[in-house]
Amino acid sequence: MKRPLCAACLAVVLLTAFWQWMHPPAYASYGEAAGREVYLAGRVYAKELKKGTEGPVLFIYVEPEELFCQKQCIPFQDNFLCVMKNGNREPDIGNTVVIRGILSEYESARNPGQFDAKAYYAALGISARIRNGEILSVGGGGNYLKEALWKLKKFCAKGLEAILPDKDSAILKAMLLGDKSALSEDLKALYKEAGILHILAISGLHISLLGMGIYGLLRRCRLPLIPAAFLGGSFMLLYGMMAGMPVSAKRAVGMFLLRLLADCAGRTFDMLTALFVMAALMLLEQPLYLGHAGFLLSFTAVLSIGILKPALCAPDKKLSPLLEALLTSVSVLIGTLPVQLTFYYEISLYAPLLNLAVLPLAGAVMLAGLAALILWLLFPPLAVIPAALVRLILQAYEEGCVFFTEQKGSLWTPGKPQGWQIAIFFLLIFLLLFFKKLTPRHKAGLLCGAVLVFGAGRPTGLTVTFLDVGQGDCICLELPDGKAWLFDGGSLNVSGVGSYRIVPYLKSRGISTLEAVFLSHSDSDHINGVTEILKKGGVDIELLALPCAEAESAQNADSAFREIILLAEKKQIPIVWLYAGMKWERAGVEGECLHPAREFDAESSNEASEALYLTYGDFSLLLAGDIEGEGEKALTKSLAERNKERVTVLKVAHHGSRGSTGVRFLEQLSPDIAVISCGKDNSYGHPHEELLERLIEAECKIYMTREEGAVMFHTDGQVLKRY
Repeated sequence: MKRPLCAACLAVVLLTAFWQWMHPPAYASYGEAAGREVYLAGRVYAKELKKGTEGPVLFIYVEPEELFCQKQCIPFQDNFLCVMKNGNREPDIGNTVVIRGILSEYESARNPGQFDAKAYYAALGISARIRNGEILSVGGGGNYLKEALWKLKKFCAKGLEAILPDKDSAILKAMLLGDKSALSEDLKALYKEAGILHILAISGLHISLLGMGIYGLLRRCRLPLIPAAFLGGSFMLLYGMMAGMPVSAKRAVGMFLLRLLADCAGRTFDMLTALFVMAALMLLEQPLYLGHAGFLLSFTAVLSIGILKPALCAPDKKLSPLLEALLTSVSVLIGTLPVQLTFYYEISLYAPLLNLAVLPLAGAVMLAGLAALILWLLFPPLAVIPAALVRLILQAYEEGCVFFTEQKGSLWTPGKPQGWQIAIFFLLIFLLLFFKKLTPRHKAGLLCGAVLVFGAGRPTGLTVTFLDVGQGDCICLELPDGKAWLFDGGSLNVSGVGSYRIVPYLKSRGISTLEAVFLSHSDSDHINGVTEILKKGGVDIELLALPCAEAESAQNADSAFREIILLAEKKQIPIVWLYAGMKWERAGVEGECLHPAREFDAESSNEASEALYLTYGDFSLLLAGDIEGEGEKALTKSLAERNKERVTVLKVAHHGSRGSTGVRFLEQLSPDIAVISCGKDNSYGHPHEELLERLIEAECKIYMTREEGAVMFHTDGQVLKRY
């Protein structure tokens, strides 16, 4: 049997995956202690700098010994991440500490597409965090090696800051030291959209360049095999520890050490065997890595080079270096496609071309950066020479990213794949690997089929999603023809709601363009997420529809709509001012504005909220923003005049306040389902008991985003199903 060790380790991986599937993990919960002040005693095992609003913030990783809340001992699970206040004393790694702060649990995903922080940190062995951490005492003990590596990392970071501009030093610190605290969000977004974000992670590129370079240099200096392997392996192990040993570095360092071990033992190094040995060892240590994007991308990328790339090559044909590099890049792109789409929902179609230049130059950037650091220590004036090369290459990176991202169709956003799509993908790849005598045309056909399967299978009908945006509103309609409309988009208590909840949801559903965005009124909990999207992008918007009652006041400098109007004008997005009686239709979905009328005189923006009635076959939906008072009376009258006597789903106005959705209004509509969008533990007490009692008396089935997370319905126009 070929590769028996590889087969055994593959069996371990598959058994671990099966066990995880049969026994989903139960994450830690701290109940009533969450949100309260606690005292944590434990040992510091790592430190990290991360970007904060006022500069880098120190994060301390603590292995707990005791946890107290109001003098009561609290059971704990796994480790804690402590976000420290500025000005605190910095403990050494290995010290025992007592930290006071606010216990905060990581949040599970509340919407499709949302980042699952609880699962991510659980895979890293962290169950919760302490915010506003303050060190009360520092005890003895210490890990002198780790602390020395931490100080070396900080020293090198200062050196890069001294010889390079802020933007360039931030990139070099990420590439060489694993320190991303100074990277701007705009730069990360640009690299991600261009498909080269991977160069900022400590991975196989760094290990092969530095590790094999040092090992080869030692051997050329006629150092015996075993001492050279020991010194080279020790150096790379220490380098990985200094960089924080992220998942990708752990895999790469482990495979490098196995390569050295094979050389010392006089055995042939087999990349696939080493890959599965590391996969098995890492999963035995932490089975939750199977849900970690970094783990899956790191291993599938190497697997693609080891299996998929050879299958695409003609066995008797030698390729030019350029074609070899392109084939490697394409193989990695296709092989990692299920993972990329599962976690990020889109890919850069030009990434293989851009990586042809980026990857070879990445080695030059790293070597020039190291040279600049060494010269800064020995002969500072000469450090400007390699620093100039770094700046030149990084400027070329940025210009290349901008060029490719500006090309039409640079991003493909098919959304998060379903299980059957992933199964068909792997079936087609298996056929490609199994039938080795396929013609190039058949290979190309199988590859195209494997890729295009992710763009197929969209369900017909209408999907309505009430997103959980905390204390705010956001409703998305996915139309039968694939177009999408968004109704409101904002939150009072979720920061970055556009970037972290609305856009990820849209992309997970394969939505890269919104045909229309309807904003019911100008309150921030209905519009600040849309403002964020207009500023930062993420998805395109083709039309904005605003309530006519605020058309005049929107021209005032202090109007909340003013910024949106200016952003829309800058992006050449047309604006429509809606008023009662306006109608529109798309793919069988009919919309009608019922409020406000042109002549309606509102005392508040809530009273002037857009009220939209939408139908698709037998299904109907009423969206009324925060309408209340005279606005609700006018809407009730408008409903009666237009014979709207029943609605399938009602978006309850004003997050369930007691002053909205009155008895007369409910009698007119007789809704089957009522959806309330409100935040957990919100300060307004929404939804109010009086409102809930009215809905119960009206025999509505009630859903609340604070309890359910996103509330999703799908209908073919006759049957309504809850997702």
